[in-house]
Amino acid sequence: MRRSITNAFAATALAGLSLYLWRLSYIYSDWAILALAPLAVGIWIGFWPLTLSPWRAWLHVALRRESPLERILQGNVRAFLVTAGFTCIAVTLLAWQALDASVVDASIMLVAFFLSAGLFSRGQRYLARHFHEPFARGLATSLVSWSVALPLILVIALTTWTSTPMPHEMLQADFVEAVQIGLSNLPERGGWIAGFLSIPYGYEAIKLWAVVQLRDYPIFSALFSLDVALFSFVLCRSAVILNQFIDTHILKVAE
Repeated sequence: MRRSITNAFAATALAGLSLYLWRLSYIYSDWAILALAPLAVGIWIGFWPLTLSPWRAWLHVALRRESPLERILQGNVRAFLVTAGFTCIAVTLLAWQALDASVVDASIMLVAFFLSAGLFSRGQRYLARHFHEPFARGLATSLVSWSVALPLILVIALTTWTSTPMPHEMLQADFVEAVQIGLSNLPERGGWIAGFLSIPYGYEAIKLWAVVQLRDYPIFSALFSLDVALFSFVLCRSAVILNQFIDTHILKVAE
């Protein structure tokens, strides 16, 4: 139990500090991206075995020993692509949300992060009694990610719709004007990171504009909250992955 809490606290502290430093320094320089390096490295290293180990375990069972395909199907390229994809998506989403997160938003995300990381250790130990590794770890990762992400979706959606003010100018704006309103939230200094972040900021403005246009059709408006589900899942999965990174590469090395 103590080890689980320690891992969860360390994983939450790593992510929280990295994102906080990113938020403080971004308004001054594009070098702020260096603050995200510990977060990106932790997710990459933690996610790599989560992708590669189950594949090789499955390959060991499915492939005959004398087959020459073993050298070709090791899974390194697949693991690299999947790991790189998730790391880029996770770091981008977390960094984007961190820029505009209120105290309430940040508190909700930190609590969800801590719960996901803490529950993973407990879940993995339980599933290890019934499943061989690395499958117990993979199952624990998925189950914990979804079990925390599902209620988090409702919490974030409720908080967003009740606390986010509707810009008055958005009510009268056309499509192009709505995008310009969204991009106006970016720092004026420009830079290549601002150009990259213009994509999610523009998307958020378009989503808000579409919700306004479809305000008489609640079912369509609800569909635009699906990105909340993606962010909630990525947040919880990142917490679980950082927990594995801390447990395997930090605390065990320090022992």
